[in-house]
Amino acid sequence: MTSAGRRPAWWSASVTRAALHAIPPGGARDRWQQELISELYGLSAGQQVRHTLGVVTRAPALRAAVTGRDRIIEENIMRKPIRCRLHLHKFLVASTEDGSRFLRCRRCGKEDPGLGAGHWAGSLGGGGSA
Repeated sequence: MTSAGRRPAWWSASVTRAALHAIPPGGARDRWQQELISELYGLSAGQQVRHTLGVVTRAPALRAAVTGRDRIIEENIMRKPIRCRLHLHKFLVASTEDGSRFLRCRRCGKEDPGLGAGHWAGSLGGGGSA
């Protein structure tokens, strides 16, 4: 049984993010990073090692699947504000229905996955430490 509140180890999240740099920048990479890092929550150290190694070894296959000709969905990049395309987001604190806090860009809506208990806004309520 796993603890629902256990945060992933820093190295596991970092290696997972680094492995996913095989995917071209954009919405697909952001979605996969959020998905695969969220799967680390609640895992034991051994399970995190296994998960992270799986991500690292399967990253090339994931890149092939994401960039395959039959999978490319054209994204109208011109709809995204120029500042956001340059990664100069205007993050504001937002909250979910259950009161958890997170950061969302005011201009493009991108969510920042870095908000946690150690972040300056993590103490605003909704997110307690385990």
